[in-house]
Amino acid sequence: MSSAAKASAVGVPSRSPWRGVPLWPPRALFDALVRRKLARDVAFLQASNTLQKGYGFVFSVAAARMLGLTGYGEFLLILSLYTTVNLLGSLGLGQFLVVPLAKAAAADDREEIALACGYNLKMSAIVAAAVLAFALAAGPWVGAFMHRPDLGELMRIVAFGGVAAVAYTFSTTALQSVRRMRDLALVENVDAVLGRALGLAAALAGWGLAGLLWGMVFGGLLSAAHAFYQYRRVAVRQHGFPDLGTLAAAAWRVPVRRYFRFSMLAVVDKNVAQFFGQTPLLFLGRWAGPEEAAYFGIAAKVFTLLAAFHGAVSKALSVRLSQELSRRGVAATQRLFWQSSLLWGAVSTVAAAGFITLLPLYRWIYGPEYLPSLLLVVLFGALTAKQGFTVSLGSIFLIMDRVATNAIAKLPLMAVAMPVGALMVQRWGAAGAVGYQLGAFALGDVVYFGILATPWFWRRKP
Repeated sequence: MSSAAKASAVGVPSRSPWRGVPLWPPRALFDALVRRKLARDVAFLQASNTLQKGYGFVFSVAAARMLGLTGYGEFLLILSLYTTVNLLGSLGLGQFLVVPLAKAAAADDREEIALACGYNLKMSAIVAAAVLAFALAAGPWVGAFMHRPDLGELMRIVAFGGVAAVAYTFSTTALQSVRRMRDLALVENVDAVLGRALGLAAALAGWGLAGLLWGMVFGGLLSAAHAFYQYRRVAVRQHGFPDLGTLAAAAWRVPVRRYFRFSMLAVVDKNVAQFFGQTPLLFLGRWAGPEEAAYFGIAAKVFTLLAAFHGAVSKALSVRLSQELSRRGVAATQRLFWQSSLLWGAVSTVAAAGFITLLPLYRWIYGPEYLPSLLLVVLFGALTAKQGFTVSLGSIFLIMDRVATNAIAKLPLMAVAMPVGALMVQRWGAAGAVGYQLGAFALGDVVYFGILATPWFWRRKP
């Protein structure tokens, strides 16, 4: 008896398969979707991302309660200092090496796999060592920017964690390149839990802010060991990736220039954007103090979940827009970009308004003294809602091969916005920092969407 006949026999309405996927009963639909690797990949990545945001939220509440408002603000400023210093050597190796490594793995090219893995390990280790050396030598001078050399000294502790992160980045790149998303999600979540849990345990034991930082470093070491174990278990044993001896030999012989040039422009663009994203906290540390930095960081946590969905949608639209360009051409890609941007922007606006209504709940969780200003939260809500309209903005510049235009446009925007932002922070503290970020991003959007409105942008390069 056919499936349709069986359905009719038990009184269940029959549905014809759509593109090979049965629409009824729900269990059959679920099984068919889960059997599709892409659907499983997306599900694992989204679940992993949501869980990590959840850990981050719990960690922020616990750390704020243990350290107090000033201590938690100092913690955020230390991380901001390290992130800024780390930009000096941030090459985005994991992000950009996934492409050549995935191609080599798909072709079962063992030599190219070894070279790409060796290059990743070699350059990541060199960068981590250089950043650590700079942090150890110049920590107090870096902290002096915020009139707090002691924060620069504590930043040295965080820099040790960058060395352990080499194994983590290397392993996650390998797992992503062979689309082992379940194992990737496991590695990411073990890392998210270990560093935060050991850090909180040290703070709970009475070792204060320094204990929290050292706990996170030791958690990172354990996470790196686990990540490398998963690399050997999955990538080496099941996909023919190089083990330690072969990997070391490949790292020694691969030239620095081999994979560097193709990603250089994108790296510069990414690092400029990341530096600009750090300036609100840097300005708060210099002119407003750790308490205002804590207000800024905690207000941002109100919209953590929505920000996580922005990231997931951005990744999905990046792939979808690339496919649309190759399959249907520029006109269809342009139409899809504008439609998806407007749709997700509208959803983001409604969601941000919904999160603002949850402010009493966040005040109860953190304590009312940690979220004293409704204006601060509303400004962050407006910023998060606005970001919904731009989730695929960076992707479309990359897809249309306009990365240089994107990078060049950032520089005059930053030159105009940063002095204004410094004045706003000096006058209004955390609210000024969010207002500065919102105004700068909105000004940038006007410029970028103006570029997108020109026929030149959508003209494909020969």
